[in-house]
Amino acid sequence: MKHNSTIQKAALIIISVLLSLFIAEWGLRLLHPNDSHYYVWQPDLRHVFSPDSTIFYGIHGNKTFSINHQGLRGDLLLKNVEDKTGKRKRLSYNRLFLGGSTTECLYLDNSETWWHLWDSISSSKNHKIAGGSIGKSGISSMDHYLQMKYFVPQLKYVDEVILMVGLNDLMKRLSSDTAFENDFRWTPAIEDSLVRIAFLRKGRNYEKSILKRTALFELVQRFYHRLQPGGVKWMIQDDHGESLKRWRQYRAAAKVLRDTLPDMTGALKEYLRNLELIYDEAQKQQLRLVFINQAAMYKDTMSREDQHLLWMGWVGESPKGAGGTYYTTRALREGLNRYNNTLKFFCEEHHLIYVDIDAVLPRDTSVFYDDCHFNEHGAQKLAEYLSTLPHL
Repeated sequence: MKHNSTIQKAALIIISVLLSLFIAEWGLRLLHPNDSHYYVWQPDLRHVFSPDSTIFYGIHGNKTFSINHQGLRGDLLLKNVEDKTGKRKRLSYNRLFLGGSTTECLYLDNSETWWHLWDSISSSKNHKIAGGSIGKSGISSMDHYLQMKYFVPQLKYVDEVILMVGLNDLMKRLSSDTAFENDFRWTPAIEDSLVRIAFLRKGRNYEKSILKRTALFELVQRFYHRLQPGGVKWMIQDDHGESLKRWRQYRAAAKVLRDTLPDMTGALKEYLRNLELIYDEAQKQQLRLVFINQAAMYKDTMSREDQHLLWMGWVGESPKGAGGTYYTTRALREGLNRYNNTLKFFCEEHHLIYVDIDAVLPRDTSVFYDDCHFNEHGAQKLAEYLSTLPHL
């Protein structure tokens, strides 16, 4: 009799637990529908870099790189709220920053990036500015269009999108060399394939196991990642900068230095098309759009010391060792000028704000630690300059 009673109690407990889990699962599904989410960065990751100051001129100490649960480096972009009188109260003016590695600022601390410093300078007691970035190394204007179309609408509370763009488009054209497609055509099938490459796509339906498809598992996973951000798997560049040192050596040991650019007509046409797509998305979402051009150290003639800091401008898929082919700094300056001028023309045609940082930032190690990436002083100098512009 006691044995039967024990079995009945155990069965009752199991049924109660299963029923509770069932109710919790469906409750979570009602509160958090299984929407697809596109991310540039894995939410809730965190890493501390230790860049070598002998490799990164003007950078010192450990640097924290972290991403919040919205998938942004920087602030959470939150909605306005209502105060006790029922009036809408603006928590902040929300800026979203797009760009490549010069916006990513991988080897600068969260608090040292140019866009964070700019927001801090521009904020006041009654006018707080919140800024988040999805800048990532290597991405170009084509990726920015995809980000505008798929990622930005998820945030819902963005007031302004600011893009620093152009240099990666130039480098992709130069590295492609004769393989560049001058008659590239954008199709829905190509867009779908690029979306798969450009984003981490999150959603319970994308998980293979039944357990991982549950809302309960998703909730526990999010909670764990926030407590243990180091447990999030992601690919990083090396902590100290040995890869940068090696890439500099490859350029210094180049076998061929090209001083003449290839035909840029098709590449600049494609760049303009991407800018148009970005603009169209901003119009659809009623977002203010600001473009910042790209600054770099490149000059027609450079000192040997500055030359040794450079590593970009290769021909081919990626720098793979000594004896490669690269473009001279004169050619790189010409190419960057052409992309910056194209962006300026586009902004003038569409009455958009165009910020020319290349004309005001010194082309030396007071700003950069390599071709185009900002050191601590450079990020501060850029932020201070942006804060003086009345239209921003």
